[in-house]
Amino acid sequence: MNNRLLVRFLLGVVGGILSRNRLGTMSGKTLPIAVNWHLEAYCNYGCAFCYASFLEQRKQSRITKQDGIRLIVDIAETGVRKLNFVGGEPMLHPFLDDWIIQAKQTGMTTSIVSNGTRMDNDWLEKMRGSLDWLGLSIDASDDAIHALMGRGRKGEIAKGISRHLERTTEILENAKRLGYGVKLNTVVTTHNLNDDMSEFVKKYRPDRWKIFKVLRIEGENEGRVDSQLITDLEFREYVERCQQRLEGLEGVDIVAEDNADMLGTYAMIDPLGKVYTNATGRYIYSSRSAIEIGFEAAWNEVEQGFSVSKFEERGGDWDFRLPVLQSSEEVQGGY
Repeated sequence: MNNRLLVRFLLGVVGGILSRNRLGTMSGKTLPIAVNWHLEAYCNYGCAFCYASFLEQRKQSRITKQDGIRLIVDIAETGVRKLNFVGGEPMLHPFLDDWIIQAKQTGMTTSIVSNGTRMDNDWLEKMRGSLDWLGLSIDASDDAIHALMGRGRKGEIAKGISRHLERTTEILENAKRLGYGVKLNTVVTTHNLNDDMSEFVKKYRPDRWKIFKVLRIEGENEGRVDSQLITDLEFREYVERCQQRLEGLEGVDIVAEDNADMLGTYAMIDPLGKVYTNATGRYIYSSRSAIEIGFEAAWNEVEQGFSVSKFEERGGDWDFRLPVLQSSEEVQGGY
């Protein structure tokens, strides 16, 4: 085992010890152990159901690389154990690589959720050792359905097409070959409600498959998302159908989240560094950026929008340690 892999192994051991504790505490306050940082306001896709458009944040300049590094260190020092880089589309951000590397150096588990933009094999090779989990947003087994949902480049969607699967399947294959933890994120709407993803999941074997019920957030996507909303029963039937068709498939953890699971169970940071929560179905933001006042102070302003019990009930405190990435020699021969 080389030095890089040894370090990753030791970090995994430490993570296992820490995972015995539910949530971090500081100054008598309960603080989250996992944070979603929506670092990039822009996206090159046209998903009609998106609830992270950040239109106001786009009007302001991005934070500096150094401010982002300071924020990451601050987050880690409060006891956060997992930092998830999301968007918008996180791969569009010029400092993403630097910030992932910094987050790993603090000892946090690192992950990303992306549409696959710019995620070629060279990037995957570069980020080995710094990025633990790679999440891809894939909603359907057919790009014709993706086109209906807006899951494609905006230029494609304007023409009524999508090439999302064409791009992301190669990424999935390379990520598995390189030893990343791989996660699929699927949003269920009226468009893909009757689609069958089971053969796709059997073929690519993600470590986790997160299935979300399409979510309406006031002030973000109301109006344009309404025609895609589904009932609780329809969502349960979709999940049960997937579970039945994949019964006995080992190594794939299927995690379903309806709207009740999603509201009030995520600690989030926006592209400008403001901390926010969503228990009421509307985003509640800290008055100032965590870069200015510190993550703990910003969190204290919005923690009423976060439920510890609901976070635990939805399985938010899962063991997100990743087995040590294999060396290039060990992964030869496929996945």
